[in-house]
This record gives sequence, structure tokens and C-alpha cells, in this order.
Amino acid sequence: MIYYENASRGEEGFNTHVLSYTLAVSLSNFLERDLYFAFEKPSSTPPDYINNTGYRDRFAILVESGRSLVSELLILPAARVKEFDPDPARKLELQLSYSYFITTESQKRQFGNTIIWDSFGVGRIGLTREYLQEFELIEWTHTKLSHTNVFYFLPRFEKEQLLETVKLKYIEPIERLAAKIVDQLGTFHAVHLRFGDFEQIYRSDDFKIDADIFSKFVRCTFPDTGSPILIATDGLQERSFFEAIFEGHDLIFIDELIFSDFFDDFRGFPYTDFNALTILNQLICSAADRFVGTYRSTFTGIIHRLRQERYRKREFEFFPDDKVIRVMTDDFRIVPDRSGFFDWNRYSVFSEVHSDLAWKREWDRQLSALD
Repeated sequence: MIYYENASRGEEGFNTHVLSYTLAVSLSNFLERDLYFAFEKPSSTPPDYINNTGYRDRFAILVESGRSLVSELLILPAARVKEFDPDPARKLELQLSYSYFITTESQKRQFGNTIIWDSFGVGRIGLTREYLQEFELIEWTHTKLSHTNVFYFLPRFEKEQLLETVKLKYIEPIERLAAKIVDQLGTFHAVHLRFGDFEQIYRSDDFKIDADIFSKFVRCTFPDTGSPILIATDGLQERSFFEAIFEGHDLIFIDELIFSDFFDDFRGFPYTDFNALTILNQLICSAADRFVGTYRSTFTGIIHRLRQERYRKREFEFFPDDKVIRVMTDDFRIVPDRSGFFDWNRYSVFSEVHSDLAWKREWDRQLSALD
């Protein structure tokens, strides 16, 4: 039996819930144990633009809708239970999931006390399946985020099989509408730029939106103005900023597109809150020919995950804030600044500590396991 608490006891946003839930389900599948997933709460957080007078009435349905849970929108078979014995004879208590990685005794015998083991762990504690199976209850509390991709140190084939069990797939009405929109768009690019509280939260981590640098980045990244650029953002009210940095491009704001051309489809969803709109944005961006996101954003991380799962697109591009730009060439390509066995060994600025490694960006699956 596994007792797993949602990250921050459910007090964070929808994408955080997706990551926490899929990690918990993957652990349940890996150990073949029932799962009690605690603190699943409605997590729909209104973006900044909903507080703007010019948008409040137009997007009112997002606020008026009933609020959804991740497990009501994400189709992810899980061995969840509603009751369990909290005090069995053999109980293991763990905290801070980003401080650990999961492996097997076989992997530990082969790689323990080697540079490969240390390169995967990056300061984390390795727990083996055989050790965990000794306990009747594994209680994981005060959990923090960790991508499933970096959580399991397994042979490539076994790891791919496990990750396949938590591949993201949403309820049919949302998937159907996203496919319809993508089909009508044809060839397009997409970006996600986070505004909101990011400057306050991550200013100390070198997050800054610089219009001049971003404009240069756009000219290098999107030299062809023939394809439209779809924009996912919480800052619809910042239209003049986007028009300035994307001068000459045909811009389509995804939320506005849905509410103008596909609103009848959207309002037919079982839930019409921000969670449903978030998923549509991510599914559309994941299908883009080229996608650029915001480092540190779980919204962007889910898009990168979807691009790998559905389209085998493993490139990762971010807007050049003051931290990201440290691993960029003069033409704004992100390049490794060191070498190593695993993807996170190759970029110093993205894995300075294991909490950064755990969730601030998705990683290349092909560089997260050994054959």
C-alpha cells in the first residue's frame, strides 16, 4: 500500500497536480501496490487576464464553471483505494520526493558506487524496489515535484514500459476538440510565455522578460513569417508586447481562438474551467512544428512531455531570460556546457541542485536511461 500526498497538499496549480498524480500512479504501477492519493483538490487558478475588465465578461464561463479534478480530466488507470490501515507493523515514512530516485537491486549492484550512479542521482538518495517491498505501507508526505523521467533509474526498455503506463491522455471531448483545431490550423508554430507572478517569484532566479532580447530571439528562432504563431499565455492583456516582439508574424492567441471559433465545442465539455482550457492550450502547442516555452513553468514542462510522448520531438527551447541565456549561443540555440551520461548532467544552469533537476524542465527520455 502507498500513501502519497499531492504536492504541497494540493495548494498549487493544475499542472503541478498532473505531475504529482502521474508520479504517484507510476510508483503504484512500479511496485504493484494500491495507491491512496491524498489532497486531490480543485486546482483551477485564474490567469491574470481574467481580472482585466476587458476580458472578465468574455471569459466568464471559466469562473462560473464547476471546478474539476485532475483525475476527472486525465485518463490514467490507477489502483486507487479510499481506505487503508495507517499503522501497519512495517511502515516506511518518506518526505520530499525530489530528494530520491527509484531503482532496483540489480541496477544498484551494477552501478552503485560508480560515477554513473552519482551522475543519475545528483545528490539524491536511491531506493530500490526490493527494499520498498519490505514494507506494508509506504507513506510519502510533504511531497515536492519530480518528473517521472528523472525519478526512475532503470534499463531503457523497462523504463519506457513504465513511463508508457502514465502517458498523458485526456477525456475524449477535450482530445477531440484539440485534434479538430490542430487539423484546421495546418502548419504552425507555438510559444508559451508566462507572465503572472513569475517576475516576483523567480526574480531571484534570474527570470526577466526583456523585450529587446526577446525580439532578437524571435528573429533568430522564427525567421519565416509564413506560418502563424499560436500563443499560450496568462497575459492576454499584454497584446502590445507580443505584437512588438513578433513584429511581422501572424499571431493567434489560443484562448481567443477557442472562444471565438470553437466556443460551442468548449461549452459542451463536462467541465469548462481553466483546467480544460489549459489542457487545450497544451495539446495544441504540443502539435506545433516548433515550440518555445518558459523555463521553470510546469505548463511548459507538460507541453515538452506531450511532444515527446506523442510526436517524438525531444528538442527543448525556452525564451532567453537571464538564466537560460547563459547556455545559449549567439544565435540563441541552447547548447550543453558540460558532458555527462544523462541529460541533466549536460546543462549546469538547469540542474544546480536536485530540486531544480526534479521539475523545472522536462528532460530528453533518450538521455535518461542506459541500454
